[in-house]
Amino acid sequence: MSLSEIEIDTILIEAGVSSQQVLVGTTMLPYTPKVIKLLNQGLSPISLEIVESCNDSKRPDYENYPEFKAIKRDSNILTIDVSIVANCCYNFLGEAEINGDTLNLLYTGYGNFCSCSCCYTLRYKFDTTMEENYQLLKHVTVNGIANKIGDIPNE
Repeated sequence: MSLSEIEIDTILIEAGVSSQQVLVGTTMLPYTPKVIKLLNQGLSPISLEIVESCNDSKRPDYENYPEFKAIKRDSNILTIDVSIVANCCYNFLGEAEINGDTLNLLYTGYGNFCSCSCCYTLRYKFDTTMEENYQLLKHVTVNGIANKIGDIPNE
C-alpha cells in the first residue's frame, strides 16, 4: 500500500489537552460555566485587576466593605471599581453572573497567607456590545451580598 492509497477517516484528539492555561496574579477566570453563561447573556469579561490598595495607616472598617467606588459606562465598556478587604498577600480570581437585572461580581482570593487584612480596589471591565440584545443591567452586587448594591448607569 502506498501513501497515495491511504485515506484518513478519523482524527483522535484527546479531550481537554488543546492548551495549558496558567493563571497568574489577579485575573478573570477564562471560560468557566459562569463566564460562558455570561457570554450567552451578552456580556463579555475583559479584565480584572487591582487598581489601588487602601491607606495602610488605618485599619479597614469591615462593615463598610465591599464598597463601590465607581460604576461607569463608556460606549460599550462597563467599568466597575469596588473596594474589598482581604488577606494582604492575596491575588484574586474573578467571575461574574447575571441574576435578573443584577450583575453579581465574584472574586476568590488565593496565594500566600499573611497575618493581616488589607483593603484593595478591584476593577472589573466588561464589553456590553451585545447586552442590549438581551437585557439592560440595572444593579451590581459583590459575591452575592444583597445589602451592598450599586446602580449601573444606562449610558
